[in-house]
Amino acid sequence: MKFSIETAQREEYSDIRAIIAESYTNQETNTDGGEVDMVDRLRTYSDYQSEFEVVAKDHDHQIIGHALMIPVTIRSSSHSHRIVSIVEVSVPKQYRDQGIGQAMVYELENRAQLAGYPAVSAIDNTDFFYDLGYVAAENFNIFSTMPININANLIKPLTDGGLFKRSGKIYYPEEFYGVRRAEQ
Repeated sequence: MKFSIETAQREEYSDIRAIIAESYTNQETNTDGGEVDMVDRLRTYSDYQSEFEVVAKDHDHQIIGHALMIPVTIRSSSHSHRIVSIVEVSVPKQYRDQGIGQAMVYELENRAQLAGYPAVSAIDNTDFFYDLGYVAAENFNIFSTMPININANLIKPLTDGGLFKRSGKIYYPEEFYGVRRAEQ
């Protein structure tokens, strides 16, 4: 199947909402049912960057996939570093296993690298990101502030030494959660 990866446009937001809603069901591993609202909230995040939101389109220019990445912070008691995190990847069931999700992730990684970010993180309970070269963030002494399985907290350095001396916890913006969270 031929498809293109493009930066999401504001006029496509309603189609994107439908793709996200169709892609996530409460029976799947990586969902809490609030992904549509989360994406809407993250677009209001002060560090939201439109070039970090992409869509896949088929030959008829219909949206068949969506992915979003946001800047996040790795903090410890002695330092703070910025990386990006892929927080949402949606591909409706009829288009899965055709390389669409993988292509969107690779595009976001390229954009992050061009923007100077040293690494990309993701939270995932499947093999999808592992198959794309992500590893447990614990390998770099990087942990999540969220209550997730330690093996679901993944990271991929974009440059050699990109995570050298960058241990700590990954902090997501309050827009990610939908409520104000206390610092952990």
